[in-house]
Amino acid sequence: MKTIISTYNKNAKLSYKLRNVITPLLNGLEKFLKRVKAKMPDSFHTIIDDLNTTYEIIEGYNVSVSSDHEILNQYPKVLKGSINHILFLVNYSKYNPASIDEEIDIDALDLVRTFTHFEYIILSSLLKVMSHKNTIEYIKTLSNETAQSINDPDNYVESFEALLDRFKGNLDKWQMQESVAEIIGAEKMLYKVNKCEWGEMLKDFDLDLCDAMNCYQDFENTKNFNPNFVLTRTKTILMGDEYCDFCYHDSRKDKEITHPSEKDFQELG
Repeated sequence: MKTIISTYNKNAKLSYKLRNVITPLLNGLEKFLKRVKAKMPDSFHTIIDDLNTTYEIIEGYNVSVSSDHEILNQYPKVLKGSINHILFLVNYSKYNPASIDEEIDIDALDLVRTFTHFEYIILSSLLKVMSHKNTIEYIKTLSNETAQSINDPDNYVESFEALLDRFKGNLDKWQMQESVAEIIGAEKMLYKVNKCEWGEMLKDFDLDLCDAMNCYQDFENTKNFNPNFVLTRTKTILMGDEYCDFCYHDSRKDKEITHPSEKDFQELG
């Protein structure tokens, strides 16, 4: 039976404190810089210089955020530039809150742009120190490590019905996807995304890099729902396809793990 999982709403808003937008992005940047410094020490200052150059052309805001980050505190220009970049992406001037701790309604589109574009600028700095191919592989490894770091058996689900409920809660909150699903027996679930703002927001950038950053992690994240679940996919909106053709398989019951036909997804709607 077909199930409408989510509808898209370009006017969707989320209640957010700007501090809760800034903090996780700074945490991610700090983690990225620590990894570069540890694994590629000869490239570290090139990355720092590239970020500083990027931030020089971004509007400045009179907003400061206290930080206990080891590396960012050593490079205050990067810290300040990162905060300004986040505020620029989220359209800070449009909301002009009394403080970053004021809870305000922020357009979901502004939030999606902020989270995707900020991450892209950070990761694309790797192109200054390695080849395009090696950058893609590095980001894929980073994506897998990030997904594995949040794996928690207490959050596993045992059925595709429960997986849909998990999806629906998040999708209803953001309203940035239009999708439909169909559970076939107990062994597989087709999940078709007809519109995805997360993919649309990245289409003006290097698509291979964006795919590694944004879509590749879906395969590893599937194991966070249940280690027996396996994802297959051949199309994504980000890479120019009309839709994303997810299929989740339960390897305990689906022994062949064969991706459904294009006709199956077209009939899904």
